[in-house]
Amino acid sequence: MKSVQLADISLRESEALFASGLTFKQKIDVAKLLEKLRIDIIETPFVTEAPADAVLVRTLSTMLEHSIISVPVLLDRSSIDRATAALGKAKNARLNLIVPTSTVQMEYVYHLKSESVLDQVKELLAYAISLCPDVELTAEDATRSERDFLAAVLRAAISAGAQTITLCDATGEMLPEEVSAFITAVKEDVPELNTVTFGMHLRDNLGLAPASALAAAACGASQFKVVFSQNAGHLSLEQFAGILKLRGETLGIATGVNITGLMHTCRQLDALTGSAAKRRLPLPGEPEAPDSAPEPLDETADSADVRRRIEALGYNVTDDDMAEIYRLFKEIAINKKIDSRDLEALVADAAGQSAPTYQLDHYVINSGNTIMATAFVRVSKDGAPLEAISTGDGPIDAAFRALEQLVGRHFEMESFEVQAVTEGHEAMGDALVKLRYNGKLFSGRGLSTDIIGASVRAFLSAVNKIVYEEKSL
Repeated sequence: MKSVQLADISLRESEALFASGLTFKQKIDVAKLLEKLRIDIIETPFVTEAPADAVLVRTLSTMLEHSIISVPVLLDRSSIDRATAALGKAKNARLNLIVPTSTVQMEYVYHLKSESVLDQVKELLAYAISLCPDVELTAEDATRSERDFLAAVLRAAISAGAQTITLCDATGEMLPEEVSAFITAVKEDVPELNTVTFGMHLRDNLGLAPASALAAAACGASQFKVVFSQNAGHLSLEQFAGILKLRGETLGIATGVNITGLMHTCRQLDALTGSAAKRRLPLPGEPEAPDSAPEPLDETADSADVRRRIEALGYNVTDDDMAEIYRLFKEIAINKKIDSRDLEALVADAAGQSAPTYQLDHYVINSGNTIMATAFVRVSKDGAPLEAISTGDGPIDAAFRALEQLVGRHFEMESFEVQAVTEGHEAMGDALVKLRYNGKLFSGRGLSTDIIGASVRAFLSAVNKIVYEEKSL
């Protein structure tokens, strides 16, 4: 039976995977759940010059007992130095040197020539190994690379001491048989690949990543990059592990992941990261959810009723999250009955919040086509009430200006989006606000049947992330 390792890159790709990003606390909680599943490798975001990045890696380094903590680095000594310093107390540390190998990536993204890339791989991989013995090299765009150059990079990396080589299908457009042919050709060019751990990072633009992964495993691949969120453009942990559960023995492939607890933990991760409101695909062999739905809940439902319905949907929530969910439930249930999709959206919203320094009490908006929009907003900060009144170019602008008065800071608005998460004229709106502060982007989301209410909640969510991250430093 051949054993394959799974390297989860959800934290590394969190800004691309999750519309609202992830808070510091969410990233820690995600890592805890992934290690509980016995994921072999947990890959973090890059350690940039922002202090919070190093704090995250240092925290994970002292927390993870079994999983390897892998930090991606670029062809740059300072990137390697920052990552190594943050990994100082890790029991199982790894550096993942990300290297462009296609002409497109080298010249148009990194502005490098192939000769320079090859020289830097030889020099910097040896330097990385001198600081951290376990180093992986990832060929970022391997399937579009010149065959001879890719082989030269891989041979140089293995000669320098890389223990793991990962090839990426960055476009996600290869068929399984094309993946097999590609791997066969690379291994013919670089027979040294048989002496190291050989991995694949398969994107899923055609929905064929699980099948391509099986084809790659048959050709000798023994490590795969995965994400726990489905429909995310990468090989899905849940789908791939589900296939191994059903057909792994027949295929002669096994993994050390706790597949028994996989589905439950992935639902926890969905709720934690705010992706629970998306439709979840069933595991292979798992029946589709029945069409019949329970009766929606109205405002007379108590907290126990709401918790039972949430647990019936497959979610476990903490008492603190439940209190927040029920508070939001009561606000929204005044205007509409709450069905299962509404509850999933509430779980995603409540489980994805930072510890709230500022909590919304109430707001009053005056607006019309003949008057200037005015907003009165009242919030609580650590239990103390704060109030502000402001005018603005429309009701939402006025509300945001009032909130900035309350917080005492100005934030650059990077983007603002509103969309419906349920159907009908009483649909709940999901607002996404992205604020830039001190050069860093913070995202917040809010739910309400009132678009202004959803927007105010999203703004406060982003502000609370800023405050929470500052307190964590």
